[in-house]
This record gives sequence, C-alpha cells and structure tokens, in this order.
Amino acid sequence: MKEAFINQTVSLCKSEGVVHIETLGYSDSECMIIEWDARSLLEDIPLLYSLAKKAVELEEESNLDKFVRFKKQLANDWKGQRGRKAK
Repeated sequence: MKEAFINQTVSLCKSEGVVHIETLGYSDSECMIIEWDARSLLEDIPLLYSLAKKAVELEEESNLDKFVRFKKQLANDWKGQRGRKAK
C-alpha cells in the first residue's frame, strides 16, 4: 500500500465517471495526480467531511492546550518578578 501526505490541492477536474485531483505534498517533487471514481467519491464525501471536521477540531483543541500550558508557564516564571529590583 502506498502512503502520501497531501498538503495542497492544485487542481480539480472531471471526465466521464472520474474526478481528477492534482496535489502537492511537502515539496514540488511530491506532486501527484489522483483519479477517483466519481460514484465512489460521492459515497465517501459525508464520511470524509466528518473526519476532516473532527481532525480540525482536535488540532484546534491541541493548539489551545499548548497555549494554556504556555500561559501557565509564563505566569510561574514571572511570579514575584514584578517592579524594580531592590538596590
């Protein structure tokens, strides 16, 4: 089984019964053209949408958690360091 990371969709087009998707990975050398059976793609779209939405929510949750931890770390590091230093 081949595995690929698709970073960006470059173009979408159709022919009879087929959807053509041109993509980019992390670099231009990782470009790929995918030909997807149109009926199969239509059947998969509801689940693809649901999975993509959940993946974005998980990413946002993770980012929020990172910033909350960072804020707490900053607060702990700066505790008691307010004002001017005593001479």
